[in-house]
Amino acid sequence: MAGMTGFSREVARRIFAEELKSSNYSFRDGEDQHQYAPSYLLTPTGAKCNRVFLVGTLTEKDDIGGDTEYWRGRVVDPTGSILIYAGQYQPEAAQILAGLEAPCFVAVVGKPNLYQTDDGNIIISIRAESISRVDEFTRNQWILDTARRTMERLSDLGKVRVPPASGDFTTADSMPARDSSPAVLDAERAMQHYQTDIEHFRQMAIRALSTLKADLSGSTIADESALVKGVPVQAGGKSVGKELEETDAPPRKGSIKKVGSLGGWPASDSDEEIETINIRKKS
Repeated sequence: MAGMTGFSREVARRIFAEELKSSNYSFRDGEDQHQYAPSYLLTPTGAKCNRVFLVGTLTEKDDIGGDTEYWRGRVVDPTGSILIYAGQYQPEAAQILAGLEAPCFVAVVGKPNLYQTDDGNIIISIRAESISRVDEFTRNQWILDTARRTMERLSDLGKVRVPPASGDFTTADSMPARDSSPAVLDAERAMQHYQTDIEHFRQMAIRALSTLKADLSGSTIADESALVKGVPVQAGGKSVGKELEETDAPPRKGSIKKVGSLGGWPASDSDEEIETINIRKKS
């Protein structure tokens, strides 16, 4: 592979539509930040997204292209809706979207796209790389998994060290030890940029889970308390709480398959199960 310095696998993050549409911080990673460096969207809860994984209801679709087909669809999850696009550079996704009949449940993997209008508003959409028709069970499981991931990120936000509000002199020794894990570093960056309201996004996840109460009654999770236990809440302007317990099951690697049930999708214990390859070239 001449001219290649190597490659890294970029993961697709589970993010609710409301959080995606609340995001406005895009950046390139890497020391040189050249044109081939991967770009990311940082969400209010600290998800660093090069790609996202969304499951919801396709409620409408249109071919908005001119000479060539360019498909636009609207996907709805319990927190809101988001637009997806697929055209000549995503031929497989475009072909699948063209053949779907709305409404139906779909799973989408794609790149978040940030567009700023002339009046300064930010519009977030998804450039679809993979689209699959799925069943209701898959959609419900995605809601559970995404709520859990959201709660874990909120827990990391609760670890963010808030600088003293007063002008009192402080030293490094007087500050608590700093957790330098990637998740906490992303949480720090998110908190600095968004001043994230932890309780707002906690309630967002709970609302999403509440849509599944009828289904949850027959599952191994009796209610949403199993996911929200230990998640930090804001009291008196401070974030308190402890980190959710990590799952013991190791993540399972795998590629996206066009299937109609959850069984064909990778395990849900880690965000790192949905991978696409980012090739890094010499600048």
